[in-house]
Amino acid sequence: MTDECTEVTYDSRVKVEENKRKAVFLNPLKKRYSVSKIDDCLIKEGVRADYLVSEVGNASVLVELKGCDVSHACEQLLTSAKHHAVKPLMQNRVGFLVICSKYPRFDTIVSKAKQKCMKEYKAGFHVVCKEREFDIEKVVKISGPF
Repeated sequence: MTDECTEVTYDSRVKVEENKRKAVFLNPLKKRYSVSKIDDCLIKEGVRADYLVSEVGNASVLVELKGCDVSHACEQLLTSAKHHAVKPLMQNRVGFLVICSKYPRFDTIVSKAKQKCMKEYKAGFHVVCKEREFDIEKVVKISGPF
């Protein structure tokens, strides 16, 4: 099942998109990346994120492309990170990224998710409202994707 859910690419721009939201990971050295579709492929039932984007041998980012329910996106990312179908595909370093249409000014669920990711994964948890291009190295850092 994993093979049909994962695509390997050496493209200079690795893109995932859904519901008018997208995340683009820059890959100027054309390293090996894998893009795994989680939602309705690796995981077919329950709470789940959209994608796992990995620079093979280096880092992975769980991506949720969302409208405005950022709290639910937090749950989707954290649940997917522990799932038996996703966990073996994750590289040693991991980050979490929500691309949404709007972000609440203060959300305790997001704050708790950031703290949990720092503690459990030593990873960054980032919520971004605008389409951007990302460096996977920066997304996995706690300090932020930019």
